[in-house]
Amino acid sequence: MKSSNKSSKVDKISRHRDGGGEINWLWVGGKNPCFLILKNRQRQIFEILITENNRESFNNFIKKNSLERFLKITKIVDNNFLNQTLPRDFVHQGIAVKVSKINLKTQFELLEELNHIDDKNDLPNILILDQITDPQNVGAIIRSAVAFDFNKIIFCSHNCAKESSSMIKASAGNIEFAELYVASNLNNLLDKLKKIGFWCVGLAGEGSMNEKKIAEYKNIALVVGSEGDGIRSLVKKNCDILVRINTNIAVESLNVSVATAIALNEIYHSKNV
Repeated sequence: MKSSNKSSKVDKISRHRDGGGEINWLWVGGKNPCFLILKNRQRQIFEILITENNRESFNNFIKKNSLERFLKITKIVDNNFLNQTLPRDFVHQGIAVKVSKINLKTQFELLEELNHIDDKNDLPNILILDQITDPQNVGAIIRSAVAFDFNKIIFCSHNCAKESSSMIKASAGNIEFAELYVASNLNNLLDKLKKIGFWCVGLAGEGSMNEKKIAEYKNIALVVGSEGDGIRSLVKKNCDILVRINTNIAVESLNVSVATAIALNEIYHSKNV
């Protein structure tokens, strides 16, 4: 474990890029997200920065999980070094890890996986995010999705939040337990999911059913849209049913992450009663 408090500042621009020249790494801060990432073998770890105050808990974590291989890329730094090295307003809590981004699977890979499931009772829960651009909302949604057994999460290929440190932080590191996919044609995907045996349920304020009715359906692919515009009109038309969250009439609407958590909770408990 190295100590580096002076001139050997970590480069903000790295050689780790994909074939198109896009930077395919990011910094993650916070003890829980960082520890979960270090335990996740689907990511590549490039560098670890910790403060002296975190050395003992970090060493205990490394020893407990047999992760001693990471000690050679770990540096002891001070908070000033972290603040200067990392993006502005980055919340690091005295620890930061430079990691590869999660490799998103395609909608074709998702469909191939689903088509190989013979028993329709074994179909997994699916959550589809239709152009949600706020990484904080997406992170909070991922946290709820994992908590309620919606591990397969689909993003749109355009106009959606990209993986970021703030998204990972908002998910409390639970993004590490999710399977992430990107859909190049969301309406086509909905059509294919219906043929497999899914009910495509859209979450919308004008929905004809309240969230309690979700319990009547099995094999749900839940679609949620951005807080401002909601689900796009054509996507909404392709949903089998639209469900609303009942609230006090004095409240105009719920944050999309809160509304999604309520719907996910209903579905989870309907399958686990």
